[in-house]
Amino acid sequence: MRKNARIIKSGVLVLLAIGLFILGIIILPETIGLQVQLDGSMDNYVSKYLGLLIPLAITSGGAIVYYVKEEGKALLFSILGLGMYIATFFMNLLE
Repeated sequence: MRKNARIIKSGVLVLLAIGLFILGIIILPETIGLQVQLDGSMDNYVSKYLGLLIPLAITSGGAIVYYVKEEGKALLFSILGLGMYIATFFMNLLE
């Protein structure tokens, strides 16, 4: 694949992750749950900053590796980070 296409894909993924990070800072409570127990209650609470930095690091790291090495696994890893944001928003806003 051409280098320009990799730059665009990687850039879009990183920009989406940064946008979701900022959105999470604005709308999520100060502590967010990272796990759901079998009874449906939240468990393992952390600061929203730490909880939102984890998917940002995964998405950005995957995008950078994809740009450098053009590995499809890295692109999927980056998309997994975006999915983590969606799961975090879903679990904590519908609580």
